[in-house]
This record gives sequence, structure tokens and C-alpha cells, in this order.
Amino acid sequence: MIKIIAGANRHPNSRSLAEFHHYWSHLHGPMFAKTPHLLRYVQHLTLPEAYGSNPAPTHDGVSFFWYESLDALRNASPSPRLADVIGPEDGDVYDWYVRSARYGDPNVITLAHNVRADDAQLFDRLPEWPIGHKRMSVIAAERVVLDGPTTPSMVKAVIVASRLPGLTLREFQDHWITVHGPLGAKVPGLRRYVQNHALQEAYAFRDLTHDGFAELWFDDLAALQRAVQTPEWKALQEDGRTLFAQPMATVIAREGVIKG
Repeated sequence: MIKIIAGANRHPNSRSLAEFHHYWSHLHGPMFAKTPHLLRYVQHLTLPEAYGSNPAPTHDGVSFFWYESLDALRNASPSPRLADVIGPEDGDVYDWYVRSARYGDPNVITLAHNVRADDAQLFDRLPEWPIGHKRMSVIAAERVVLDGPTTPSMVKAVIVASRLPGLTLREFQDHWITVHGPLGAKVPGLRRYVQNHALQEAYAFRDLTHDGFAELWFDDLAALQRAVQTPEWKALQEDGRTLFAQPMATVIAREGVIKG
């Protein structure tokens, strides 16, 4: 199984953060979840109260997508027609996209066409520089560092990173798992810790913006904020300076399962 991360900031229009999050989770997300070869889809909508805190979010949210394998992406069947995968039983999603023919005749356009059109008005995809802070894309495999139970109410820090110049991918991943990982597992209040390492073969398949991402679960936002003040977190940061390029992308959120 492989896992893909995609980060997002809202389009610079009149939509508020709350409106953006609602649209993403109630319309765009359920529509994209109809992708036939998509096995699991989890959204992370940045907590409004996390902005301006430590660690500070850099994105308004991030999505995770699970697929069977890289070959499943390479050999995916053509996208189905929109009307063939979204029906009246889908409620608001059907009304918004299909009944309204928002982006074209649903008996003609594909699901992929509809996703791209909706994406363009929802997320900040504008090409003006700088654009590095607008996006993240990594195809990865999970490596569990600290295995612990989680609940939907827990708060997650999702941190997306690239390796320092001069490090090979193998050197970066070896240090991350064998040195940096054990340091992270010692952070007080950390309930679960997963590293996601970019697949080497994925670089030839698609442009990746980063080399991996980490997920850190805490009981709540206060527990995360306490953790970043501890000597253990500071030791983790010191080691990170030998490993990660700056800046790193950060999202502070709770999990929202769209398809699972």
C-alpha cells in the first residue's frame, strides 16, 4: 500500500476559512472519493485556534490518499463519467455537481475533469511566485516509529520535509528512521508517531515536492504545545537541523475520514 499527501491553502477569493473547510469536506472531498482505485482518503483541516501558535501551521489543510501500489496509479483505468459514479443517493454532492451540471454535462464529462475544475476555484493554484508554500506532493510508504492507539478527537501535527542539500535519499531516510525517529519517540505526550518515506521509484513517476512527511498524535492542542517546550522536543529540533531543509510545511488538525 502507498500513501500520497497533498497540501492545500484556500483560493484567495472571498471564501472564509470556515467556508473553505466546509466546501472541501462536504462537497469536493466526497466527490473526489468516488475515484475508483482510491482505497482510503483522510482530510486534515487546520484548526483555527492553531494559527499563530507554536508550531505554527503553514497550510489550511492536507489530504492523505491510499492506493494499492504505484502500479495501480500507472495502470489506472480511464476516469468514469461523472453521472456514472455520483447519483441522487449522494445528496448535496449530486445536487451541487450533477444536477446543476456545474462544470459540464455530467453524462459527458469525466469525474477527473470535474475534480480539476472544482480544484481550480477551491485551492490556491495560482502560478505567481513564490509557490513553494502553496503545495506538497509526496508518494510514500509508512514506517511506524511509535505505535499507539488513536481517537478521532486527538490532534495531529503533520510535518512535511525535504532533505538538506548534499544528502542522498538513502542517507536521509536512514538517519530519519534510526536516529531522528527514536528521539521523536521520547517526546512527552506523544501518543503515536509515523514517518512516511518517499518511494525512490516515485520520483520518476511524478514530480515530488518533498522527500517525506511525519505524523504525530497528541491528546489535544494543549498537549502538543506543552510538548514543544520540552528538552526532548528541543533535542529533536537540533537533530532536525542536520537533516531537514527549511522551511518545512506544517498542518495542525484532527483526522476526518472521507473514505476508509
